Amino acid sequence: MGWFGAWALCPAWAQDGEAQLELKQQLQQTIPALLQELHIPGAALVLLQHGKPVWSAQFGHCEAGTDRQVQATTVFEAASMSKPLFAYLVLQAVQAGRLDLDRPVLQYLPQEVFKPPQVWQRLITARMLLTHRSGLPNWRSLEDESSQSLHIAFEPGQRFNYSGEGYFYLQRVLEAISGEPLQDMAEKQLFKPLGMQHSGFVLTPQLDGLRARGHDAQGHVLPPLAYRQANAAYTLYTSAEDYALFLAEMMNPDRSGAHSLNAVNLQSMLAHATIATDRAPIARPGLDQGLEVYWGLGWAINTTNQGDIVHHTGTNSTGFRNYCQFSASRLSGFVLLSNGLNGNQLWMRLMGLLGKS
Repeated sequence: MGWFGAWALCPAWAQDGEAQLELKQQLQQTIPALLQELHIPGAALVLLQHGKPVWSAQFGHCEAGTDRQVQATTVFEAASMSKPLFAYLVLQAVQAGRLDLDRPVLQYLPQEVFKPPQVWQRLITARMLLTHRSGLPNWRSLEDESSQSLHIAFEPGQRFNYSGEGYFYLQRVLEAISGEPLQDMAEKQLFKPLGMQHSGFVLTPQLDGLRARGHDAQGHVLPPLAYRQANAAYTLYTSAEDYALFLAEMMNPDRSGAHSLNAVNLQSMLAHATIATDRAPIARPGLDQGLEVYWGLGWAINTTNQGDIVHHTGTNSTGFRNYCQFSASRLSGFVLLSNGLNGNQLWMRLMGLLGKS
């Protein structure tokens, strides 16, 4: 049932008044109807206020045609929402002095030479990889996959080009520096300290028993994939409540935890590192309408007339669509995970209610 039970409202949030109670009622009516209209079997939502998760709600089913209802512990594929959590681990290595964001990563992993050899590889830094300015593709073509080739499309550092390959490359660098696999690193440095008990970059027996199934645009079950090897770009399994704990860590004013980034490194994650010219601003109500899209270290950032809203989407072809956002200045945000290919329409349609983080 979650921290407060489905649809439970904590006292701190209830004190914000009738408007929040009305929002609860609107969501309770709107989300089930949208799930039915969009052929999405299930979803989980968590709202954050005052820098903390205050409300969790679950809707529908883990798998169409079954009686398995989505619970607070239901695990979804986070898809590309894996990237911000991985970026946090990278910044932990920076803070510990083990990684320099502006040192060419080839110096940390000299054996990782792209095929065919390319001079531009010597220029790629961790900062470029985190901000999608490495020149690497999102994913290599099937032809390059079969020949184990990886081509750099343009001079690193020159412009934005979203790249999952870049994050996977940086994962290998971080694993070489730390001497341990990503899953172990994440478990020790984030999952356990934050209390994320239902999260992992690889599928474990525990997570397998809790996970939802993905569905196509018509609501039919898609064949499941079991991620046995971690990929920083997309293999995170997590619940909405677990991911909300990570957002709370991003907004936590207390940076004294052994796992916590200090204020300088946290702010570097959220700085406007590069403009994402191929990304449209998120449509939000009123003064929260997105103006421009920038990328920080792992996060997308919308400028608005009310200040920055940090966000990330998650899209896996296995049938999962997710979204999260938070406002560091207002200490608010939300996480929405869904198990249907039309889930992007779900979070877009809910922006009128949830867009004011």
